[in-house]
Amino acid sequence: MLSYEFFWWATWLSISYGLLLGFYRVYLHPLAKFPGPKLTAATGWYETYIDLFQRPRRNFTDEIARLHDIYGPIVRINPHELHVRDSKWVNTLYSGPSGKRDKYPPAALLTGTPEGIFGTVPHDLHKLRRGAINPLFSKTNVAAAVPMIFYHTDKLIARVKGQVARDGFAEMRANCLAFTTDTVAQYSTGESRKLLDDEALAAQWRRSMTNLSNWTSVGRHFSWVLLLVLIMPMALLRRVFPDVIPMVKLHQDMLSLALQSIITGPKSKDANSGPSNVFSTIIASDDLPPSEKAAGRISQEGIVLVAAGSETAARTITTAIYFILKNRSTVQARLEEELEWAIPNPSSRPTLKDLQSLPWLSAIIKESLRIMALPTMRFPLMPHEPLQYDDWVIPARTPISMTFREVLLDDKIFENPHEFHPERWLDSNPNLEKLSRHFVAFGRGNRMCIGMNLAYAELYIVLACLFRRLRLRLHDSILGQNLDIMRDCFVGETLQDAKGLRVMYEYTQ
Repeated sequence: MLSYEFFWWATWLSISYGLLLGFYRVYLHPLAKFPGPKLTAATGWYETYIDLFQRPRRNFTDEIARLHDIYGPIVRINPHELHVRDSKWVNTLYSGPSGKRDKYPPAALLTGTPEGIFGTVPHDLHKLRRGAINPLFSKTNVAAAVPMIFYHTDKLIARVKGQVARDGFAEMRANCLAFTTDTVAQYSTGESRKLLDDEALAAQWRRSMTNLSNWTSVGRHFSWVLLLVLIMPMALLRRVFPDVIPMVKLHQDMLSLALQSIITGPKSKDANSGPSNVFSTIIASDDLPPSEKAAGRISQEGIVLVAAGSETAARTITTAIYFILKNRSTVQARLEEELEWAIPNPSSRPTLKDLQSLPWLSAIIKESLRIMALPTMRFPLMPHEPLQYDDWVIPARTPISMTFREVLLDDKIFENPHEFHPERWLDSNPNLEKLSRHFVAFGRGNRMCIGMNLAYAELYIVLACLFRRLRLRLHDSILGQNLDIMRDCFVGETLQDAKGLRVMYEYTQ
Protein backbone atom coordinates (compact mmCIF):
# COMPACT_ATOMS: atom_id res chain seq x y z
CA MET A 1 0.00 0.00 0.00
CA LEU A 2 2.79 2.40 0.94
CA SER A 3 4.67 1.74 -2.26
CA TYR A 4 1.52 2.34 -4.34
CA GLU A 5 0.81 5.66 -2.60
CA PHE A 6 4.43 6.73 -3.00
CA PHE A 7 4.32 5.93 -6.71
CA TRP A 8 1.03 7.81 -7.12
CA TRP A 9 2.29 10.91 -5.31
CA ALA A 10 5.60 10.84 -7.15
CA THR A 11 3.79 10.62 -10.50
CA TRP A 12 1.36 13.39 -9.58
CA LEU A 13 4.16 15.68 -8.38
CA SER A 14 6.24 15.02 -11.50
CA ILE A 15 3.34 15.81 -13.82
CA SER A 16 2.43 18.91 -11.82
CA TYR A 17 6.02 20.12 -11.84
CA GLY A 18 6.28 19.60 -15.60
CA LEU A 19 3.04 21.49 -16.25
CA LEU A 20 3.98 24.36 -13.96
CA LEU A 21 7.48 24.56 -15.47
CA GLY A 22 6.02 24.58 -18.97
CA PHE A 23 3.53 27.32 -17.97
CA TYR A 24 6.32 29.43 -16.49
CA ARG A 25 8.52 29.04 -19.55
CA VAL A 26 5.78 29.89 -22.02
CA TYR A 27 4.10 32.80 -20.18
CA LEU A 28 6.34 34.11 -17.38
CA HIS A 29 9.94 33.51 -18.48
CA PRO A 30 12.03 36.60 -19.42
CA LEU A 31 12.05 35.30 -23.02
CA ALA A 32 8.27 34.71 -23.14
CA LYS A 33 7.72 37.83 -25.27
CA PHE A 34 10.00 36.67 -28.09
CA PRO A 35 8.55 35.04 -31.24
CA GLY A 36 8.49 31.28 -31.59
CA PRO A 37 6.23 28.27 -31.11
CA LYS A 38 5.03 27.45 -27.63
CA LEU A 39 6.41 23.92 -27.93
CA THR A 40 10.04 25.06 -28.26
CA ALA A 41 9.48 27.60 -25.48
CA ALA A 42 8.16 24.89 -23.16
CA THR A 43 10.76 22.16 -23.66
CA GLY A 44 14.12 21.33 -25.19
CA TRP A 45 13.00 17.77 -25.89
CA TYR A 46 11.54 18.89 -29.20
CA GLU A 47 15.06 19.60 -30.47
CA THR A 48 16.27 16.27 -29.07
CA TYR A 49 13.46 14.41 -30.82
CA ILE A 50 14.24 15.95 -34.22
CA ASP A 51 18.01 15.45 -33.94
CA LEU A 52 17.87 11.86 -32.74
CA PHE A 53 14.73 10.38 -34.26
CA GLN A 54 14.10 12.36 -37.46
CA ARG A 55 17.56 12.20 -39.01
CA PRO A 56 18.86 12.00 -41.66
CA ARG A 57 15.85 13.51 -43.42
CA ARG A 58 15.47 16.26 -40.79
CA ASN A 59 17.73 18.05 -38.34
CA PHE A 60 17.18 20.92 -35.97
CA THR A 61 19.29 23.31 -38.06
CA ASP A 62 16.75 22.97 -40.86
CA GLU A 63 13.93 23.29 -38.35
CA ILE A 64 15.39 26.59 -37.13
CA ALA A 65 15.37 27.87 -40.72
CA ARG A 66 11.71 26.85 -41.02
CA LEU A 67 10.85 28.67 -37.79
CA HIS A 68 12.54 31.82 -39.09
CA ASP A 69 10.43 31.62 -42.24
CA ILE A 70 7.33 31.63 -40.03
CA TYR A 71 8.26 33.91 -37.11
CA GLY A 72 10.86 36.29 -38.53
CA PRO A 73 14.57 37.04 -37.98
CA ILE A 74 14.61 36.40 -34.21
CA VAL A 75 13.15 33.18 -32.79
CA ARG A 76 13.10 31.45 -29.41
CA ILE A 77 14.31 27.97 -30.35
CA ASN A 78 14.29 26.39 -26.88
CA PRO A 79 13.33 27.53 -23.37
CA HIS A 80 16.65 29.35 -22.84
CA GLU A 81 18.03 30.33 -26.26
CA LEU A 82 17.30 32.81 -29.03
CA HIS A 83 18.47 32.42 -32.62
CA VAL A 84 18.98 35.35 -35.00
CA ARG A 85 19.00 35.10 -38.80
CA ASP A 86 20.35 38.45 -39.96
CA SER A 87 23.83 38.64 -41.46
CA LYS A 88 24.14 42.34 -40.59
CA TRP A 89 24.01 41.44 -36.88
CA VAL A 90 26.90 38.94 -36.88
CA ASN A 91 29.48 41.49 -35.72
CA THR A 92 27.21 42.56 -32.85
CA LEU A 93 26.87 39.10 -31.35
CA TYR A 94 30.37 37.85 -32.18
CA SER A 95 32.13 41.04 -31.15
CA GLY A 96 35.82 41.62 -30.54
CA PRO A 97 37.58 42.53 -27.28
CA SER A 98 35.02 45.19 -26.40
CA GLY A 99 32.26 42.67 -25.65
CA LYS A 100 32.30 39.94 -23.02
CA ARG A 101 30.73 36.69 -24.15
CA ASP A 102 30.48 33.46 -22.15
CA LYS A 103 29.93 30.26 -24.09
CA TYR A 104 26.63 28.45 -23.61
CA PRO A 105 27.57 25.34 -21.55
CA PRO A 106 25.67 22.73 -23.65
CA ALA A 107 27.60 23.89 -26.73
CA ALA A 108 30.89 24.05 -24.84
CA LEU A 109 30.63 20.44 -23.65
CA LEU A 110 30.06 19.04 -27.14
CA THR A 111 33.63 17.82 -27.76
CA GLY A 112 34.23 16.32 -24.32
CA THR A 113 37.10 18.75 -23.63
CA PRO A 114 35.69 21.16 -21.01
CA GLU A 115 39.14 22.42 -20.02
CA GLY A 116 40.34 23.24 -23.53
CA ILE A 117 39.68 26.61 -25.15
CA PHE A 118 36.76 25.21 -27.17
CA GLY A 119 35.01 23.97 -24.03
CA THR A 120 35.80 26.93 -21.77
CA VAL A 121 32.62 28.72 -20.71
CA PRO A 122 33.68 31.94 -18.86
CA HIS A 123 34.88 34.80 -21.07
CA ASP A 124 37.83 35.81 -18.89
CA LEU A 125 39.13 32.26 -18.46
CA HIS A 126 38.85 31.65 -22.19
CA LYS A 127 40.78 34.87 -22.86
CA LEU A 128 43.53 33.73 -20.46
CA ARG A 129 43.82 30.24 -21.95
CA ARG A 130 43.67 31.39 -25.54
CA GLY A 131 46.19 34.14 -24.91
CA ALA A 132 48.74 31.53 -23.84
CA ILE A 133 48.33 29.60 -27.12
CA ASN A 134 48.01 32.52 -29.55
CA PRO A 135 51.78 32.91 -30.10
CA LEU A 136 52.02 29.34 -31.41
CA PHE A 137 49.67 30.17 -34.29
CA SER A 138 51.14 33.54 -35.23
CA LYS A 139 52.04 34.22 -38.86
CA THR A 140 55.73 34.14 -37.93
CA ASN A 141 55.51 30.68 -36.39
CA VAL A 142 53.42 29.35 -39.27
CA ALA A 143 55.96 30.69 -41.78
CA ALA A 144 58.69 28.78 -39.94
CA ALA A 145 56.67 25.57 -40.40
CA VAL A 146 56.42 25.87 -44.20
CA PRO A 147 59.16 23.24 -44.86
CA MET A 148 57.19 20.77 -42.74
CA ILE A 149 54.01 21.48 -44.73
CA PHE A 150 55.89 20.91 -48.00
CA TYR A 151 57.28 17.68 -46.57
CA HIS A 152 53.78 16.34 -45.94
CA THR A 153 52.58 17.67 -49.29
CA ASP A 154 55.24 15.59 -51.04
CA LYS A 155 53.98 12.55 -49.16
CA LEU A 156 50.39 13.32 -50.16
CA ILE A 157 51.31 13.52 -53.85
CA ALA A 158 53.19 10.23 -53.59
CA ARG A 159 50.06 8.68 -52.00
CA VAL A 160 47.88 9.98 -54.85
CA LYS A 161 50.24 8.64 -57.51
CA GLY A 162 50.40 5.24 -55.84
CA GLN A 163 46.61 4.92 -55.54
CA VAL A 164 46.02 5.94 -59.16
CA ALA A 165 48.61 3.41 -60.35
CA ARG A 166 46.97 0.69 -58.25
CA ASP A 167 43.23 1.51 -58.42
CA GLY A 168 42.86 3.90 -61.34
CA PHE A 169 41.77 6.72 -59.03
CA ALA A 170 42.61 8.35 -55.69
CA GLU A 171 39.99 9.17 -53.04
CA MET A 172 40.95 12.67 -51.98
CA ARG A 173 38.84 13.21 -48.88
CA ALA A 174 40.65 10.45 -46.96
CA ASN A 175 44.00 11.50 -48.43
CA CYS A 176 43.49 15.16 -47.56
CA LEU A 177 42.45 14.18 -44.03
CA ALA A 178 45.66 12.18 -43.64
CA PHE A 179 47.65 15.19 -44.87
CA THR A 180 46.00 17.74 -42.59
CA THR A 181 46.03 15.42 -39.56
CA ASP A 182 49.75 14.72 -39.89
CA THR A 183 50.47 18.41 -40.50
CA VAL A 184 48.36 19.78 -37.64
CA ALA A 185 49.58 17.08 -35.23
CA GLN A 186 53.23 17.71 -36.11
CA TYR A 187 52.78 21.45 -35.76
CA SER A 188 50.62 21.45 -32.61
CA THR A 189 52.02 18.57 -30.60
CA GLY A 190 55.45 17.90 -32.10
CA GLU A 191 54.52 14.41 -33.35
CA SER A 192 52.85 13.38 -36.60
CA ARG A 193 50.09 10.76 -36.55
CA LYS A 194 51.91 9.09 -39.50
CA LEU A 195 48.73 8.58 -41.52
CA LEU A 196 50.56 9.38 -44.75
CA ASP A 197 52.89 6.46 -44.00
CA ASP A 198 50.12 3.91 -43.47
CA GLU A 199 47.08 3.82 -45.76
CA ALA A 200 45.17 1.37 -43.55
CA LEU A 201 45.74 3.59 -40.51
CA ALA A 202 44.54 6.60 -42.50
CA ALA A 203 41.37 4.74 -43.50
CA GLN A 204 40.70 3.80 -39.88
CA TRP A 205 41.21 7.41 -38.79
CA ARG A 206 38.77 8.54 -41.49
CA ARG A 207 36.14 6.10 -40.19
CA SER A 208 36.80 7.27 -36.64
CA MET A 209 36.24 10.92 -37.58
CA THR A 210 33.05 10.00 -39.43
CA ASN A 211 31.73 8.08 -36.43
CA LEU A 212 32.68 10.94 -34.13
CA SER A 213 30.68 13.35 -36.29
CA ASN A 214 27.73 10.96 -36.23
CA TRP A 215 27.85 11.02 -32.43
CA THR A 216 27.59 14.82 -32.24
CA SER A 217 23.80 14.68 -32.42
CA VAL A 218 23.85 12.53 -29.31
CA GLY A 219 26.61 14.48 -27.58
CA ARG A 220 24.79 17.75 -28.19
CA HIS A 221 21.98 16.58 -25.92
CA PHE A 222 23.77 14.06 -23.68
CA SER A 223 27.35 15.31 -23.21
CA TRP A 224 28.16 12.51 -20.75
CA VAL A 225 28.02 9.89 -23.55
CA LEU A 226 31.39 10.85 -25.05
CA LEU A 227 32.98 10.98 -21.59
CA LEU A 228 31.64 7.49 -20.92
CA VAL A 229 33.15 6.15 -24.16
CA LEU A 230 36.54 7.62 -23.24
CA ILE A 231 36.71 5.70 -19.95
CA MET A 232 35.47 2.37 -21.34
CA PRO A 233 38.01 -0.50 -21.28
CA MET A 234 39.75 -0.95 -24.63
CA ALA A 235 38.63 -4.60 -24.84
CA LEU A 236 34.99 -3.50 -24.59
CA LEU A 237 35.52 -0.74 -27.15
CA ARG A 238 36.90 -3.24 -29.65
CA ARG A 239 33.67 -5.21 -29.37
CA VAL A 240 31.16 -2.33 -29.23
CA PHE A 241 32.69 0.75 -30.92
CA PRO A 242 35.84 -0.39 -32.76
CA ASP A 243 35.95 2.65 -35.07
CA VAL A 244 36.28 5.14 -32.20
CA ILE A 245 39.49 3.51 -30.94
CA PRO A 246 41.76 5.93 -32.90
CA MET A 247 40.01 8.86 -31.22
CA VAL A 248 40.39 7.28 -27.77
CA LYS A 249 44.04 6.62 -28.57
CA LEU A 250 44.40 10.29 -29.52
CA HIS A 251 43.21 11.25 -26.02
CA GLN A 252 45.72 8.86 -24.48
CA ASP A 253 48.57 10.05 -26.70
CA MET A 254 47.88 13.71 -25.94
CA LEU A 255 47.96 13.01 -22.21
CA SER A 256 51.25 11.16 -22.62
CA LEU A 257 52.80 14.01 -24.62
CA ALA A 258 51.56 16.56 -22.11
CA LEU A 259 53.12 14.62 -19.23
CA GLN A 260 56.36 14.30 -21.18
CA SER A 261 56.46 18.05 -21.78
CA ILE A 262 55.92 18.74 -18.09
CA ILE A 263 58.57 16.26 -16.94
CA THR A 264 61.30 16.74 -19.53
CA GLY A 265 60.51 20.10 -21.06
CA PRO A 266 60.09 20.81 -24.80
CA LYS A 267 61.37 18.15 -27.18
CA SER A 268 64.29 18.81 -29.50
CA LYS A 269 63.03 19.52 -33.00
CA ASP A 270 64.01 17.60 -36.13
CA ALA A 271 64.22 19.05 -39.61
CA ASN A 272 60.53 18.49 -40.31
CA SER A 273 59.19 19.88 -37.04
CA GLY A 274 57.32 23.10 -36.53
CA PRO A 275 58.74 25.82 -34.31
CA SER A 276 57.15 24.61 -31.06
CA ASN A 277 54.14 22.70 -29.72
CA VAL A 278 51.07 23.58 -27.73
CA PHE A 279 52.25 21.87 -24.54
CA SER A 280 55.60 23.62 -24.28
CA THR A 281 53.94 26.91 -25.26
CA ILE A 282 51.48 26.63 -22.38
CA ILE A 283 54.12 25.49 -19.90
CA ALA A 284 56.36 28.42 -20.84
CA SER A 285 53.59 30.98 -20.42
CA ASP A 286 54.09 33.42 -17.56
CA ASP A 287 50.43 34.45 -17.62
CA LEU A 288 49.01 31.08 -16.54
CA PRO A 289 48.96 29.83 -12.93
CA PRO A 290 50.32 26.32 -12.20
CA SER A 291 46.79 24.89 -12.05
CA GLU A 292 46.35 25.77 -15.73
CA LYS A 293 49.45 23.78 -16.66
CA ALA A 294 48.25 20.40 -15.37
CA ALA A 295 48.70 17.54 -17.85
CA GLY A 296 45.01 16.64 -17.93
CA ARG A 297 44.05 20.17 -18.90
CA ILE A 298 46.70 20.94 -21.51
CA SER A 299 46.18 17.55 -23.16
CA GLN A 300 42.66 18.70 -24.05
CA GLU A 301 44.12 21.59 -26.05
CA GLY A 302 46.06 19.11 -28.18
CA ILE A 303 43.01 16.92 -28.72
CA VAL A 304 40.87 19.76 -30.06
CA LEU A 305 43.63 21.18 -32.25
CA VAL A 306 44.32 17.84 -33.94
CA ALA A 307 40.72 16.63 -34.32
CA ALA A 308 39.04 19.90 -35.29
CA GLY A 309 41.92 21.43 -37.23
CA SER A 310 42.46 18.38 -39.40
CA GLU A 311 38.87 17.73 -40.46
CA THR A 312 37.96 21.31 -41.37
CA ALA A 313 41.12 21.94 -43.42
CA ALA A 314 40.78 18.59 -45.21
CA ARG A 315 37.20 19.33 -46.20
CA THR A 316 38.21 22.72 -47.57
CA ILE A 317 41.00 21.23 -49.68
CA THR A 318 38.61 18.57 -50.99
CA THR A 319 36.00 21.19 -51.86
CA ALA A 320 38.55 23.34 -53.67
CA ILE A 321 39.82 20.38 -55.73
CA TYR A 322 36.27 19.44 -56.71
CA PHE A 323 35.24 22.89 -57.92
CA ILE A 324 38.53 23.47 -59.72
CA LEU A 325 38.16 20.21 -61.64
CA LYS A 326 34.46 20.73 -62.24
CA ASN A 327 35.26 24.02 -63.97
CA ARG A 328 38.17 22.89 -66.12
CA SER A 329 37.97 25.43 -68.93
CA THR A 330 37.56 28.43 -66.65
CA VAL A 331 38.85 27.92 -63.10
CA GLN A 332 41.40 25.13 -63.63
CA ALA A 333 42.94 26.51 -66.84
CA ARG A 334 43.42 29.93 -65.29
CA LEU A 335 44.90 28.44 -62.12
CA GLU A 336 47.39 26.28 -64.01
CA GLU A 337 48.47 29.28 -66.09
CA GLU A 338 49.02 31.35 -62.94
CA LEU A 339 50.99 28.56 -61.25
CA GLU A 340 53.19 27.95 -64.31
CA TRP A 341 54.13 31.63 -64.26
CA ALA A 342 54.74 31.72 -60.49
CA ILE A 343 56.50 28.33 -60.20
CA PRO A 344 58.55 27.72 -63.38
CA ASN A 345 60.14 24.63 -61.86
CA PRO A 346 57.32 22.34 -60.63
CA SER A 347 59.51 20.68 -58.01
CA SER A 348 60.63 23.96 -56.42
CA ARG A 349 59.23 25.24 -53.13
CA PRO A 350 58.00 28.84 -53.40
CA THR A 351 57.65 30.96 -50.29
CA LEU A 352 54.29 31.20 -48.59
CA LYS A 353 54.34 34.95 -49.18
CA ASP A 354 54.75 34.40 -52.94
CA LEU A 355 51.83 31.96 -53.02
CA GLN A 356 49.61 34.31 -51.04
CA SER A 357 50.29 37.04 -53.60
CA LEU A 358 48.67 35.00 -56.40
CA PRO A 359 45.21 36.54 -56.95
CA TRP A 360 43.46 33.60 -58.64
CA LEU A 361 44.72 30.97 -56.20
CA SER A 362 43.73 33.26 -53.31
CA ALA A 363 40.27 33.79 -54.80
CA ILE A 364 39.78 30.04 -55.24
CA ILE A 365 40.72 29.37 -51.61
CA LYS A 366 38.40 32.04 -50.26
CA GLU A 367 35.49 30.95 -52.45
CA SER A 368 36.03 27.32 -51.44
CA LEU A 369 35.84 28.30 -47.77
CA ARG A 370 32.69 30.30 -48.43
CA ILE A 371 30.71 27.88 -50.59
CA MET A 372 31.58 24.92 -48.36
CA ALA A 373 30.10 26.84 -45.41
CA LEU A 374 31.22 23.97 -43.20
CA PRO A 375 30.00 25.10 -39.73
CA THR A 376 26.38 23.95 -39.82
CA MET A 377 25.84 24.08 -36.07
CA ARG A 378 24.78 27.31 -34.41
CA PHE A 379 27.27 28.98 -32.02
CA PRO A 380 25.46 30.24 -28.90
CA LEU A 381 27.11 32.83 -26.68
CA MET A 382 25.88 34.60 -23.52
CA PRO A 383 26.64 38.37 -23.67
CA HIS A 384 27.34 40.01 -20.33
CA GLU A 385 25.33 43.06 -21.37
CA PRO A 386 21.82 43.43 -22.85
CA LEU A 387 21.81 43.52 -26.66
CA GLN A 388 19.44 45.37 -28.95
CA TYR A 389 18.06 43.71 -32.07
CA ASP A 390 15.62 45.98 -33.91
CA ASP A 391 12.87 46.66 -31.37
CA TRP A 392 13.85 43.74 -29.15
CA VAL A 393 16.00 44.14 -26.04
CA ILE A 394 17.63 40.82 -25.20
CA PRO A 395 18.39 40.38 -21.48
CA ALA A 396 22.01 40.01 -20.39
CA ARG A 397 23.34 36.44 -20.08
CA THR A 398 20.72 35.11 -22.52
CA PRO A 399 22.13 32.41 -24.82
CA ILE A 400 21.97 33.86 -28.36
CA SER A 401 23.12 32.06 -31.47
CA MET A 402 23.59 32.54 -35.18
CA THR A 403 24.59 30.02 -37.85
CA PHE A 404 27.69 31.00 -39.84
CA ARG A 405 26.57 28.83 -42.77
CA GLU A 406 23.53 31.06 -43.23
CA VAL A 407 25.77 34.12 -43.43
CA LEU A 408 28.15 32.56 -45.96
CA LEU A 409 25.22 31.51 -48.17
CA ASP A 410 23.12 34.65 -47.72
CA ASP A 411 21.85 35.75 -51.15
CA LYS A 412 21.50 39.32 -49.85
CA ILE A 413 25.29 39.41 -49.41
CA PHE A 414 26.63 36.95 -51.98
CA GLU A 415 25.07 36.93 -55.43
CA ASN A 416 24.22 33.37 -56.53
CA PRO A 417 25.63 32.01 -53.24
CA HIS A 418 25.42 28.33 -54.22
CA GLU A 419 27.51 28.85 -57.34
CA PHE A 420 31.32 28.77 -57.36
CA HIS A 421 32.59 32.16 -58.51
CA PRO A 422 36.16 32.91 -57.35
CA GLU A 423 36.13 36.19 -59.29
CA ARG A 424 33.91 37.69 -56.58
CA TRP A 425 37.07 37.87 -54.40
CA LEU A 426 39.24 39.73 -56.91
CA ASP A 427 40.16 43.38 -56.33
CA SER A 428 38.16 44.34 -59.40
CA ASN A 429 34.88 43.53 -57.59
CA PRO A 430 33.38 46.84 -56.31
CA ASN A 431 31.51 44.92 -53.57
CA LEU A 432 34.64 43.23 -52.20
CA GLU A 433 34.62 45.15 -48.91
CA LYS A 434 31.01 44.16 -48.22
CA LEU A 435 31.76 40.51 -48.93
CA SER A 436 34.84 40.56 -46.70
CA ARG A 437 32.83 41.93 -43.78
CA HIS A 438 30.58 38.89 -43.96
CA PHE A 439 33.29 36.27 -44.56
CA VAL A 440 32.88 34.16 -41.41
CA ALA A 441 34.39 30.85 -42.56
CA PHE A 442 36.66 30.90 -39.49
CA GLY A 443 34.04 32.36 -37.18
CA ARG A 444 34.15 35.85 -35.78
CA GLY A 445 35.08 37.61 -32.57
CA ASN A 446 36.98 36.41 -29.52
CA ARG A 447 36.26 32.74 -30.17
CA MET A 448 37.06 32.50 -33.88
CA CYS A 449 39.29 29.67 -35.12
CA ILE A 450 42.75 29.94 -33.57
CA GLY A 451 44.42 27.95 -36.36
CA MET A 452 43.42 30.20 -39.27
CA ASN A 453 46.99 31.08 -40.28
CA LEU A 454 48.04 27.43 -40.32
CA ALA A 455 44.94 26.43 -42.30
CA TYR A 456 45.65 29.07 -44.95
CA ALA A 457 49.27 27.88 -45.23
CA GLU A 458 48.11 24.30 -45.79
CA LEU A 459 45.60 25.39 -48.43
CA TYR A 460 48.03 27.53 -50.39
CA ILE A 461 50.83 24.98 -50.41
CA VAL A 462 48.89 21.80 -51.12
CA LEU A 463 46.70 23.30 -53.87
CA ALA A 464 49.68 24.98 -55.55
CA CYS A 465 51.71 21.77 -55.53
CA LEU A 466 48.87 19.49 -56.63
CA PHE A 467 47.90 21.62 -59.61
CA ARG A 468 51.46 22.50 -60.61
CA ARG A 469 52.83 18.97 -60.45
CA LEU A 470 49.81 16.88 -61.52
CA ARG A 471 47.28 17.12 -64.32
CA LEU A 472 44.16 16.17 -62.39
CA ARG A 473 40.64 15.39 -63.51
CA LEU A 474 37.54 13.99 -61.87
CA HIS A 475 36.97 10.26 -61.90
CA ASP A 476 33.85 9.40 -63.90
CA SER A 477 31.95 8.20 -60.83
CA ILE A 478 31.97 11.58 -59.13
CA LEU A 479 28.76 13.58 -58.88
CA GLY A 480 27.89 16.56 -56.70
CA GLN A 481 25.92 14.52 -54.16
CA ASN A 482 29.13 12.89 -52.97
CA LEU A 483 30.21 16.24 -51.53
CA ASP A 484 26.91 18.00 -50.81
CA ILE A 485 26.24 18.70 -47.14
CA MET A 486 23.16 16.76 -46.09
CA ARG A 487 23.55 16.37 -42.31
CA ASP A 488 24.33 18.66 -39.37
CA CYS A 489 27.13 16.99 -37.39
CA PHE A 490 28.59 20.18 -35.87
CA VAL A 491 30.23 20.57 -39.26
CA GLY A 492 28.24 19.64 -42.34
CA GLU A 493 28.44 16.01 -43.42
CA THR A 494 27.57 14.18 -46.61
CA LEU A 495 25.28 11.17 -46.79
CA GLN A 496 26.63 8.02 -45.16
CA ASP A 497 27.10 6.22 -48.48
CA ALA A 498 28.82 9.12 -50.29
CA LYS A 499 31.88 7.95 -52.23
CA GLY A 500 33.96 11.04 -51.56
CA LEU A 501 36.09 12.82 -54.14
CA ARG A 502 37.75 10.49 -56.64
CA VAL A 503 40.34 11.88 -59.03
CA MET A 504 42.67 10.58 -61.71
CA TYR A 505 45.60 12.43 -63.18
CA GLU A 506 48.17 12.87 -65.87
CA TYR A 507 51.58 13.64 -64.42
CA THR A 508 53.16 16.75 -65.95
CA GLN A 509 56.72 16.90 -64.61
